[in-house]
Amino acid sequence: MKKALLRSGLIILSTFGVLFTSCKDDDDTEPTPASTEQNLTFHIHTNVGATSVVYGTNYAHTDGRTFNLSDLRYYISNIVLIKQDNSELPISGKVLLVNPSENEYSLGKVPVGSYKGFRFYLGLDSATNHTDPTTYTSENLFPIQTPSIHWSWNSGYIFMKIEGLVDTSLAGNGNVNFPFFYHVGLDQNTKTIDFTNEAFTVASGSDKEIGLEFDLLSTLTNVDMRTENATHTMDNMPLATKIADNWTISFEIE
Repeated sequence: MKKALLRSGLIILSTFGVLFTSCKDDDDTEPTPASTEQNLTFHIHTNVGATSVVYGTNYAHTDGRTFNLSDLRYYISNIVLIKQDNSELPISGKVLLVNPSENEYSLGKVPVGSYKGFRFYLGLDSATNHTDPTTYTSENLFPIQTPSIHWSWNSGYIFMKIEGLVDTSLAGNGNVNFPFFYHVGLDQNTKTIDFTNEAFTVASGSDKEIGLEFDLLSTLTNVDMRTENATHTMDNMPLATKIADNWTISFEIE
């Protein structure tokens, strides 16, 4: 009789324990906390007009002159997000070396919230521009590269490098066989690309992508590729300045 009572008591205690544990688990279930940061990415298309850049493909300049490209790279730096209260959030240490074959450029994690817009440099700030590329490792964007995008350690980096072939016939109906190059740099040619009125939101639980389009034809506005077909910046400052000034009209939100 005592054994039977003991067994009954153990069964009751065991059942109560299961019920208690079950209720405790249900009560302790908590929602996943909302994220306070999400990844931000620039999705950049490098175009000639409305057409994506493909090296070796022939394109028409606004004057109808035909050209093609073998190299097109440019630096984006000093990226700053503008908050709703007009305070600024710099994306510290992030520099992009953009080329036509890549579209996705991660800016890292940023706080969730609404932003009034953003801005960035095409080019580099003076301190970075005059660093020695031999001091950087291969994982960085600033070491000596092949093809080069730097003149020498004390002259600075080429902010935008454009190379290819162009038809230089008078009528613009000849062969696309004359080499052209635009190597634009120097501190004074760094330009601010301003999207401070392009609002966007970074939502909790969802990474944010900002689409940008760069149009080379805008950069070549008022550039006569038949006669203005070469600059290392220092040797043809007027042409380099013209190209750099055009950078501010070369980007649009996608």
